[in-house]
Amino acid sequence: MGRRAIGNGFVVVDDKFILHFDKEVYRKFYGIIDFANFEIIQSNGSTFHYFRDRNHIYLESYMNAFCVLTDADVTDFHIIDFENGIASSLAMDYVFDKKLSYRLADSIALPGLYQQVGDAIYCAYVQQVKNADAATFEVCNGEDIGNVAKDKNHVYFRNEIVAGADAASFRILEQCVSGNYYRECDHTFYAVDNRLAFYIDTIARSIKPIRTKSLEQFGFEVQDELGYALDKEYRYLYGKRSRL
Repeated sequence: MGRRAIGNGFVVVDDKFILHFDKEVYRKFYGIIDFANFEIIQSNGSTFHYFRDRNHIYLESYMNAFCVLTDADVTDFHIIDFENGIASSLAMDYVFDKKLSYRLADSIALPGLYQQVGDAIYCAYVQQVKNADAATFEVCNGEDIGNVAKDKNHVYFRNEIVAGADAASFRILEQCVSGNYYRECDHTFYAVDNRLAFYIDTIARSIKPIRTKSLEQFGFEVQDELGYALDKEYRYLYGKRSRL
């Protein structure tokens, strides 16, 4: 008993509780943790750790709270890509805390967040893009945006259909991805189709329609490092309009 340092600031105390840099952690899991055998598999020292004991694999990361990794086997578990949270056990693959319904070896990486598995399309490995047509599926502007896509039938934001968007005419405004700097240029964009304009914020995970009366003039420009969309009557900053 006593204090047992297991690395990266973690200490098991009296086989009863766990400290991380002197702060108690994982209290809700004390009923199942085998303290005597609790150890680190791999850790970045701060926000991302794999652990094991005699019975379970545990994971805490910037993508999920501390948890037991479902169905993972202690003797067979191995990390494939620590940085991206990819691991395997008993012919099952995991991305962070999510157990996949397919084998990663059977998937094809598409630009951005998307993967193709046979005739199915997935977003961020676990969210199936339902009704997606794999034969015509394409990620809009590839890695530049990464979570807006379309096929012959629909436009998608992540794994959801964008209501009212026309797949045939939908396009990201070229000036948004031309390389010119503006604030939040890594995650805010504008798009148009033959009916609507759209404001996209990939961090906020939102795509909002803009009903403009002058769609054919809807454009984008940078002023004082701010990116504005413009039509005949208004300019739009982060999707909010003000009269010209």
